[in-house]
Amino acid sequence: MRLSKVLLALAIGLPALVSAQAPADDITQIEQQRADAIRDGRNAARFYAPTYRGISALGQYETREQAIDADARQPRTRDISVERHGDTAIVTGIETPGGAGDRDRVLRIWTRQNDGWTIVAAQTTWIGARTGAAAPSGPLPNAVEPFAPRGAVQEALWKSQDALMRSFSEADPASYRQFSTDNSLRLTTGGDVIARDQWLDTIARRAKGPLAVVDEVRIAAYGDVGIVTLRGHEASPTRQSWVYLEQDGVWKLHLRYTTLIRPQA
Repeated sequence: MRLSKVLLALAIGLPALVSAQAPADDITQIEQQRADAIRDGRNAARFYAPTYRGISALGQYETREQAIDADARQPRTRDISVERHGDTAIVTGIETPGGAGDRDRVLRIWTRQNDGWTIVAAQTTWIGARTGAAAPSGPLPNAVEPFAPRGAVQEALWKSQDALMRSFSEADPASYRQFSTDNSLRLTTGGDVIARDQWLDTIARRAKGPLAVVDEVRIAAYGDVGIVTLRGHEASPTRQSWVYLEQDGVWKLHLRYTTLIRPQA
């Protein structure tokens, strides 16, 4: 699928569509089975890996029990798309809590093990504002322990992550291009979509500035899909998921979701 079609779909409110590498019908069916299990209260935990850690719409980390409870309390209508990479699937889309009104952008990473498909990571970001929502959390300290990757895979993913963050601080669009896929997308805290060409233009036009301060870094790889989650120390702090694809021996950014951190209700 060409990028222009991706952006058109996003502009009219459809899921963040990206071209699939393999048939995705089985993932779509499992997504429906998960939704049915949550609705009916039937062992929905089986669709989540024991190591699952998500990021909620409030920018808080969530367990699989919390994710299931949130969906059960407010059933959702779903419009999703699936991008399959072997035994890993990237699910993106738009969900409407309660079936009308406010909308969320969602990301779920599924992996297949011996016992079937389970979700290992997820993130939700509001589209637009929410009436009566708590204000975002205040600034965080700028002094953090530098992240130390462990093992070759973490080192390779962190090399790409660090290069992308430096590309922005150093106003270096060539570096960002090197470490991102052709149709990579960035999702803002308001649920807006930024295509790679638009972001490259933003980088080229900006003045050089300080390197982003981040902590709470976690890195995992599932085949040729990698995910880096972290907390950003902006004026209004965020939690972020950076989804990578390994292409020609290089981890390249494919999707980046960002959610403002707000107090848990």
